[in-house]
This record gives sequence, structure tokens and C-alpha cells, in this order.
Amino acid sequence: MAADLVADLVAVVASQPDMILEDAVCLRLGTLLGEEEQTPVDDRLGPHDLADAMVAAAVAAVETTTGEADAWRAPWRVLTAVAGILPYPHSEVAVDAIARLRDTAGGRVLPAAPPGPVATGTVLWSRDRYGSRFAVAAPITTVDQQVRWYLWDIDACGHQAFTVHSGFYPTPDAALSAWQAGVGQIAAADTELAQVDDPWLLAELLPAEEGLLRSGGESVEQFAEYHRSKRLGEAVKQAVRPQGTRPGGGLNAATAAVEFAGWLRGRDADRQELPEDMDELVTELADSWCINGIDAVFATCSPHRVALCVLHIRGYYIEEFADQLVALLPEWTRWLAARNATPPELADRCVPYAEGKPHSQVEVDDIGPDYLARVTE
Repeated sequence: MAADLVADLVAVVASQPDMILEDAVCLRLGTLLGEEEQTPVDDRLGPHDLADAMVAAAVAAVETTTGEADAWRAPWRVLTAVAGILPYPHSEVAVDAIARLRDTAGGRVLPAAPPGPVATGTVLWSRDRYGSRFAVAAPITTVDQQVRWYLWDIDACGHQAFTVHSGFYPTPDAALSAWQAGVGQIAAADTELAQVDDPWLLAELLPAEEGLLRSGGESVEQFAEYHRSKRLGEAVKQAVRPQGTRPGGGLNAATAAVEFAGWLRGRDADRQELPEDMDELVTELADSWCINGIDAVFATCSPHRVALCVLHIRGYYIEEFADQLVALLPEWTRWLAARNATPPELADRCVPYAEGKPHSQVEVDDIGPDYLARVTE
């Protein structure tokens, strides 16, 4: 499969500018991986499998042409394009393979591989009004390519931060507009891009290669940027490195459990409606609320996040205990809204999902929720 794809790229697009060649590699990888996603799990080819196979196939294509005048140029450009979009550790495999090629007798004609992509200029980000959906936009340059702005649309509502959309845009304003359209008018109203002011949180949000541990379920469009979004994420983290000690702050499960229990007792002191095992319930609810471990988003509360929390609770706990936890969710959302001074038009939209209403954009199969859905909040 990789050999056929490399041969096709050599024949069809290797004479195009680098930018077009790189985009073509991504698009064709996305199509192949999208087709593989429809095959039985035991026979399915993963993105990590195809990444290394592409390097091997491109190296083989160069090896067969290094003694034929300029015939090596087209496969060499495909190889360097593939190397330029792959994240670690696949990028290291590609670099080592290129070095071995150039050390051979026939490889002496090969030029040095071009440097990888870099983030040049100021990296920008924004956050929706609920606080759990992020836009990250970075100016990216490579050799012989104009600056293009790469956008990551990151949803931190699930069990990790998921990049639900990514791709290049001509300007930061175009990237912001695309992100706002994906998030939805209510949640993204009046949002603007600003310089990244928390490099630690940025590092937690940007995607990284997970190999066999990836959640799966990507669309063809997401597969097209699967490798490149991670490679460019590495470039951004190189450009925006945390300095010194990470500042404290941000709610966590332990603190939230204490605060929420106190809020419940203070509000219901005269009504005697609290369960006897409330402390246990509150502790479990707090532990279930932010299973991605990103304290900076613990206090955020959106309709999507509430709906995912209900699914997690019902999938993890026995039915009777899950019912007790879910029964606390409406008050939990009201407490978070009060704590965060969330505008009523946002807070009110969370309550129906806390009361059990299914979310129309959260699809569930035998494996679980579709965490990669690009949900309009």
C-alpha cells in the first residue's frame, strides 16, 4: 500500500512545489487510513504502521534511481516530504534512513535533507466561553514555503485533550473564524486570539503521537492531518517552552470535593435533603469530572462536558451508585456556574444534560463516546 502511494506521488505530484507535495501526501494518507478504519479491527492498519511503511517505501524508491542521472530527484522529494510531516518517533526513523542513504556509494549525489518545520513568530490561542475548547494558531515555515497559519481546534471535555480539527489557513483571522464556526456562536462569541500565556497548559493540550494507545475513530479529514498536526505541535512546543516553575492555581478533585460539599451543606442546611454518604458521593463525582488530569480545565462546565461525564459515570460505576452520582450533577453544574460567574445563558444550557438529556452530537458505539466529534457547543 505504501509502495503504491509513493509511486503515485512520484508520478503525479513530485514536480509540484513543496507545499502542494506535502499537502498531497497528507490528503492521500488520510484517504488510505479512512478506508482502513472500515476494516475489521484485527486486520486494521494503524497510522503508526503506515508512517514507517511510507518511509521504507520512499527510501526504496530513491535507492532504485540513485544511479540514473536525475531520476532520484522525484522520489527524493517524496521522501523528504514524508519526513517533514511525521512526528517523533517516526521522524527519527526517517532521519536515520536518509542518513544511511546518503552514506551509500550511490547516495553521494543526494543533498542534505531540508530542515523540518518551525514555528516562526508569535503563537496565538483562544478559549471558548465555557473554557474547555481551545484554538491554537501558529505561523509555520519550512524551506521554500511561505508562512502559513496552522490551527488546532482542541476539545478538553473528554478523557484527554483531543484535536478535533486541524489544518492550514492563510491568516490568523481565517483560522479564528474557522474555529469559531466549529465551536458555535454562543460559545465562541467575542473570542479573540492572543499570545499564549501558559506554556504548561499549551503543552498539555497539543497532540502527540500515541501509537497503539490512540483512541481511534478519526474521520478522513482528521486522518489527513493526523501526523502533521503532531509534528507541527512539536515545533510549537519547541518555540513556546515553559520557563521556571509552573505557577500554582486551578481547581483539582480534592479541593472541588471539599468546596462542593460545603456549598451543598450551606445551601441545604434547613432542608435536610442531603444523603448520609454525601462525602463519598461528592468525592467520586469530583474524581469523575476531570479524568484527563488537566487541572486548568477542571472548573470548566459545558453541555458537551456534562453529557460526557454522565456517559463516563454510567459506564464505570454500578447502576445504583451511578444513579446517585448523576442525581448530584445538576447541583454540581450550578455550583460551578456560581463559582465561575458563568453567564446564565451559558449555565442554563448545561442543566438538561445534567438531568440526563442525551447530547445530539455525542455519538456512542460499543467502544464508547466519539471523543473526536467536533461538537458545536
